[in-house]
Amino acid sequence: MTHPESSSLSDFPLPAFTDDLTRLMVQRGVTSLAARPDLPAGQTALLGLTEQDVFTTQDLAFAFMGEADHRAAAEAYRVDASAFQATAGQRGQEDAAQFARATGDLFDRYGVMALEFPAGSFLGFRNTAQGMRFTVDGLELTLRGSSRPA
Repeated sequence: MTHPESSSLSDFPLPAFTDDLTRLMVQRGVTSLAARPDLPAGQTALLGLTEQDVFTTQDLAFAFMGEADHRAAAEAYRVDASAFQATAGQRGQEDAAQFARATGDLFDRYGVMALEFPAGSFLGFRNTAQGMRFTVDGLELTLRGSSRPA
């Protein structure tokens, strides 16, 4: 199967990747990932391997679920999140690092090199009138063996 050099996550030919990424976010209590709001125009945040083959979470802003939302999401997605519940309701850099490590394993399984987050892009849960909705907006997906978009 041939893949374009870069494609949006919503066009990725393996819906299981999106499902597994969603479940991983729920398990770890991650509400969303987005490019940092202060990211200069024209720059891109990155979750994945750099050109130097180093896994990074460069210029990303992480948001985490509150305790009640985390429990509710885990129940809705039938995910065991008990080992990842925030002890004091606070999440930080260590939680982001643990999520990134788990994401690296997921990327390895699916042959993903990186997700790139241009300014304004978003991956995660948004509140709607009907409840929380998982949203993928404006991401670039690079598969292993393909070159990065210029």
